[in-house]
Amino acid sequence: MTKDTQISAYISDETKLRLDMFVRETGVKKARVIEDALNYHLDALQELPADAIIPTRIVLSHEDGLRFIEELESDEEPTGELRRLMRGE
Repeated sequence: MTKDTQISAYISDETKLRLDMFVRETGVKKARVIEDALNYHLDALQELPADAIIPTRIVLSHEDGLRFIEELESDEEPTGELRRLMRGE
């Protein structure tokens, strides 16, 4: 029999709400969801090349964040280079 160890981590309110909703809907215990998720993530990190892992968060400076928003709200058409990138060419 394996010994269990308790860990502690801070998560966002949004993630906590999502976890609580999943647990209510499925009946799976929080500890099982967290352990499974952590194992899936660690397995992926071990099996995939480093450049295949896409970060779930990107941190931008305030100035870069404003520039990013301007680009999102822009009516400009995507460049040919961006189109090729998105098609995987």
